[in-house]
Amino acid sequence: MKRVVFIFIAAVVLAACGTSEPPVQETPPSTFQNMVITGEAQGTTYTIRYIEDTVDYKTQVDSILLRIDQDLSTWVPSSLINQINAFDRTDTVFAFYDSTKYFSVMFDVSREIWNKTDGAFDPTVYPLVDLWGFGLSNRGDVNDEAVMEAQSKVGMMEANIDMIELEENYLYQTTWIRKGQEGVRLDFNAIAQGFSVDLITEFLEEQGVNNYMVELGGEVSCKGVNAEGNAWRIAIDKPKDDGEREFQAIVNVRNKAVATSGNYRKFYEVDGVRYSHTIDPRTGYPVTHSLLSATVMASDCATADAYATSFMVMGKDDAIAFIEDGMVSGLEVYLIYDEGGVYKTWMTAGMNEVIEELNDL
Repeated sequence: MKRVVFIFIAAVVLAACGTSEPPVQETPPSTFQNMVITGEAQGTTYTIRYIEDTVDYKTQVDSILLRIDQDLSTWVPSSLINQINAFDRTDTVFAFYDSTKYFSVMFDVSREIWNKTDGAFDPTVYPLVDLWGFGLSNRGDVNDEAVMEAQSKVGMMEANIDMIELEENYLYQTTWIRKGQEGVRLDFNAIAQGFSVDLITEFLEEQGVNNYMVELGGEVSCKGVNAEGNAWRIAIDKPKDDGEREFQAIVNVRNKAVATSGNYRKFYEVDGVRYSHTIDPRTGYPVTHSLLSATVMASDCATADAYATSFMVMGKDDAIAFIEDGMVSGLEVYLIYDEGGVYKTWMTAGMNEVIEELNDL
């Protein structure tokens, strides 16, 4: 589905690096069995590491990811979300049976974050993403009038798009999607990979796996400890667009999820002007602020994913104000921004306790 900034698993290359967090050995390392599953999904790759279990769960993981795509991927023509997007009648509803509840969860969680961020996070931004050439369609004729037209279809207010779940005798029966105008379309791209990671971790825990690292397209969730009995070590890239990959920092992660979003790799230039893939739903235009990447650590990956995107829309100053105002509890954040051609960083106190900055930007 997406990824702009990649978080890499700090393994052999980082084994010699020190850690600011003392080793936590919950189980003697000699008892661990280190299993690794890799594959491709959602237009990217995944890596899963887990211990204390020698069962290969690749078939089950691939099945979960396939079902997510069938419900939520805009890249699958027959997906549920594409059927909903193609439905443009305002005089009736689109009715379906949500057997997985993936769509309903994404819709409800997205609307909650849309409210909390005053629209900085907005899955209905899809018409604008397409207009600017970052969706499935080629870039349109972008002018102020076209932007205003696309932006008129953006917003998760009930008058624009609403979801109604019908019950009978307290049992779920069907789901209705009602649109207030034609052309309203959804894209859960900014949260679905994090949600996919959460579903995989839920599956692993159902199998009794208590020490794991799940990574999909750069979104990561970790529980317990690694094969050495220590916190999982997750690397964050430097915000460079020259094609060379270099680590900026290492986060020691235990029982948390980490997601990073950025705007320095996916862009295009027209007449010397760089247009970022990060579209501000509130203005209709690509962001032009100095924030280069936002890394968020949270209790679940969907939340981390969504707020990493939200902060990239807000920009450094508004993101810091949002965080310091305590709008959402439990988030630890690491921001990389450009100040007069010099890259600088800002982080929360909690992030400072678990991060190792490898060198100066």
